[in-house]
Amino acid sequence: MSQPTTSADGTSSLDASETCRVPLGLRIVVLVLVALASSSAYLTRHCLAVASTTIQSELNLNSEDMGWVFSVFALGYLVFQIPGGVIGLRIGTRNALPLFSVLWSAMTVWTSFVFSLVPLLISRFAFGLSQAGLVPNTAQVIKDWFPSRLHGSVSAMIGVAMSVGGMATFWITGELMEKMHWRSVFQAYSLVGVAWAILFWLVFRTRPEQHPRVAVTNTPEELAVNSATTDSPADSPPIWKFLTHSAILWMCIQAPFRAAGYNLFVTYFPEFLERGHGLSVKESAFYSAWPLGGVIIGGLIGGALIDVIQKTTGNRTLSRSGLACVSLVLTTVLTVCSAFASDHLTVVVLITLGSTFSGIASPAVWAGLIDLGGKSAAIVSGTSNMIGCFAGVAFTPVVGILVDNIKGDGTMWDGRWDVLILLHAGFYAVAAISFSFVRIGDTPVTELSPAPEPGEDVPQ
Repeated sequence: MSQPTTSADGTSSLDASETCRVPLGLRIVVLVLVALASSSAYLTRHCLAVASTTIQSELNLNSEDMGWVFSVFALGYLVFQIPGGVIGLRIGTRNALPLFSVLWSAMTVWTSFVFSLVPLLISRFAFGLSQAGLVPNTAQVIKDWFPSRLHGSVSAMIGVAMSVGGMATFWITGELMEKMHWRSVFQAYSLVGVAWAILFWLVFRTRPEQHPRVAVTNTPEELAVNSATTDSPADSPPIWKFLTHSAILWMCIQAPFRAAGYNLFVTYFPEFLERGHGLSVKESAFYSAWPLGGVIIGGLIGGALIDVIQKTTGNRTLSRSGLACVSLVLTTVLTVCSAFASDHLTVVVLITLGSTFSGIASPAVWAGLIDLGGKSAAIVSGTSNMIGCFAGVAFTPVVGILVDNIKGDGTMWDGRWDVLILLHAGFYAVAAISFSFVRIGDTPVTELSPAPEPGEDVPQ
């Protein structure tokens, strides 16, 4: 059997969907492994929200201080998105993802040893840097290992895994903090990422044709053609050229607002339930998991809907950005309604219904970015996710100031927790509007022929 050619970075030039017979069982294993990476990452990321009020008391911080703590994580996450994607293209996703997992586990241990604000800020910034490579490299794995017709379902599974990790984190952390110090909880969570990194490196390969269980079906002549015509990462257009395309631009514009809407669940929602509705830490952790459960259910529904709409209509715009737009409009309406509910259970139920529709939009975003990015899916996804991080950098501290004013005495927003929820709804509304401008064709933007220069002859 002929073997694929490989580049200097160890990645092959073949298109797995056309040149390999990948066993279904192996694809399932790859999907499970990548999903577990997302769950592990969210375990170490969102435990801080559950422990927030405890950490504030122990380190003598307020909500604004914690806003900056959440913000510096987002800043680190932002600045290393594209470098994280480039690292994956250079050393292969088999090496990159375990590297990042070990690093973010180490940063979680560092966080558990801090005793004041500044070291906490530095540790969370480093933690953000370490987790930044997760999304772009996961997108690249989806592109390399799964055919286009499955991108919706596979993306949904990854999004669901993230929310499962987040939901489990709220419940497990709430339970563990009844019995353990928050520092011990963080240290225990770090072991999960290290164990995953070892397992992933042993089982996974960057490209399907590098795996011993995959049969390569090309002839030597076809291999030579593929090797000669496949672009390397260095041949990809610069990032600014991607952003000049309307679809990618609007996908990037929606990112920080959709992220800001989601961020409420994993930053201030537990505090909102504790201080606004008088719940205990354990109770607020329990109810804070509900919206994340809604995201999980929505992700499963969205993944199926994407593939059904695409198969039925053959329209990528309708199955990706169209579905996301409608879903986020419904999220906005339900969130506005929750702002006027009087009891905590009604608030949580309405917000959970809204989060379900936001979850439907999530796999549409993943699939749309992969379709737009093509061979450069890691870079395009990383760019959008990087811009999405502005939500954490810019919006989270502002929300922290708002929360301090809401719980303060005699301030303009004293006791007005509905303002926090309405702001949350506004973020989703802007994201929905942005999706209405996204058009996705059958050819990735990164592979479209450049427009001719003025005066240049156009081939007939």
